[in-house]
Parts: sequence; C-alpha cells; structure tokens
Amino acid sequence: MFSALKKLVGSDQAPGRDKNIPAGLQSMNQALQRRFAKGVQYNMKIVIRGDRNTGKTALWHRLQGRPFVEEYIPTQEIQVTSIHWSYKTTDDIVKVEVWDVVDKGKCKKRGDGLKMENDPQEAESEMALDAEFLDVYKNCNGVVMMFDITKQWTFNYILRELPKVPTHVPVCVLGNYRDMGEHRVILPDDVRDFIDNLDRPPGSSYFRYAESSMKNSFGLKYLHKFFNIPFLQLQKDVRLAQERGCAVVLVSEEVRMPAGWDCCWGRLGWKEGGSQTCPVPALLGRPLLPAEPSPHHWVDYSLESSPLLSCSIP
Repeated sequence: MFSALKKLVGSDQAPGRDKNIPAGLQSMNQALQRRFAKGVQYNMKIVIRGDRNTGKTALWHRLQGRPFVEEYIPTQEIQVTSIHWSYKTTDDIVKVEVWDVVDKGKCKKRGDGLKMENDPQEAESEMALDAEFLDVYKNCNGVVMMFDITKQWTFNYILRELPKVPTHVPVCVLGNYRDMGEHRVILPDDVRDFIDNLDRPPGSSYFRYAESSMKNSFGLKYLHKFFNIPFLQLQKDVRLAQERGCAVVLVSEEVRMPAGWDCCWGRLGWKEGGSQTCPVPALLGRPLLPAEPSPHHWVDYSLESSPLLSCSIP
C-alpha cells in the first residue's frame, strides 16, 4: 500500500523512466507545456473504463495523436496523460487529463536489481494503482465506457458498471472494433435500449452511444465533440461557484460590524464586559407606547429623535 502511495506522489520510480515523472504518468510534450504556461482556466478529467482487451489503451494513445499498435499488451495499472483539446467558441485554456483505468492491477515484485539470499523484501510486492485502490470518479467530468461489439462478455461489463457512474457525470458508451462489424454480436439498438431504460433520477447527466475503430480512427471526431458536454457542464459549475463566492463576499461585507460601532456602544454607557458605567437613557425606563396613547405622542416621538440612535455610525 505504501509503495502505491509513493507512486501517486511521485517517488519510487519504475526503472527506465524519468526520475521526475511518477509511474503511470506520461511526460508532457513541449507544445502542451507552452500552452499551459499561459495559464489554465479549466481542469477537465476524462476516465476511460471497460473490460480487458476492449481497446482502452489504444484509445488513450489515439487521443494523444499516437499511431495504432496491433499488438495487445495488457495494461498493469492506471495511466494518466494530458491531451490537446479546446472548445470551439472559447479561447480559454482547458487542461484535459485522460485516465486509462485498470480495474484490477497486477502486483509487481519489489526490487529489480540483485537479490540477496533470504532477502525479506523478495517476497513482498508493490500494490498496483487500480480502480480498487483509487476512487477514479473523484473530480471526474466525463466517462468513456468501452466494449467490444464482437464479444458479449465485454458488454456485460457495461451492464454491470454503467449504473455505478455518478449521475452528474456524462458518459459516452463506445462500441469498439467497428472494423470487425461482420463478427458483431452486440447490436446498436440493444445498447440504446439499455441506456434508455436505465432507472436514473431527474436531472441526471447525458448518456450517449457511439461506435469506433482504433485501427482506422473511426469515431474519434465524435468523441472530441462529446467532450463538449463535460466541458460545458464544468464551465457552468465553475461559474455558479464563482457567483456563490461573490454573493458570500457581498453578504459578509453587509453584515460586517461598522468601524464606529465601538464609539456608539460607548455612548450608550456599556463596557466590553457588559457592565454599565452610566445611567441608561430615560427612554429605556419607560414603554415606547403609553398605555393610553394620544395623538401628540405619535407626532412628537420618532425613532430618529431617540437618544439610542443619536450617535452617528459611519
């Protein structure tokens, strides 16, 4: 557990990696570094989930502009990177973090160097960063949930995990391997019927369905458009939070004790401890309204003429 925490904060690096880059993270290219150096207005987190061998890592690479790799190499733990993306009608800088999520990571043996006989660390293993170790939906703005349209068991993952996504997070269900459509076992109508019949509370965010092929980049353009939904939702939440913050500041200013309050309090003859140092004005000793009010009482007396309010408050 401690080894996994060290990875998360950037220590205990894997061999062959830059010592300044934590395990599971990708180094940011110079173009992104220059872009983010100007200032980031929004931080958006996108999570890719799905069963094994559904193309999550291939999509993760494609979103970075990398080529498709035919060989399947199982991902051992969560990977995180930043990608180029911007909303078409704004000049705001948006930092988009994409998480390639592994549900159950593979633990690795500690120490890859020379092992001494009877070394107590030899039997120990490092805990992998996976969905069992981290809450991947924390601060999440959007989810891409993938399955293989040629394998029923990968769609069973969608049936099981899609209802667990927080209701405020928009989801794109992505049917991958569209280039192998002749072997399809999951029909688009089956997916849409499942999404439409989900029991979700009013006000829940959007669910969308699309199909893709990492081999020929089919569906990537749609996915970039889908990112508009979590971004606009994030933008709305940020602006509402800013408005609430401004309202709190304004109310705080309104209820702040005036600078001359102590002076006024002193004129009333009270100390900090609450003890009285001089007689209370006569007005406090009699009722404001006489038992038998007459017209001249109402004319001659007003709050403005009260000795309690005669001191000025800036």
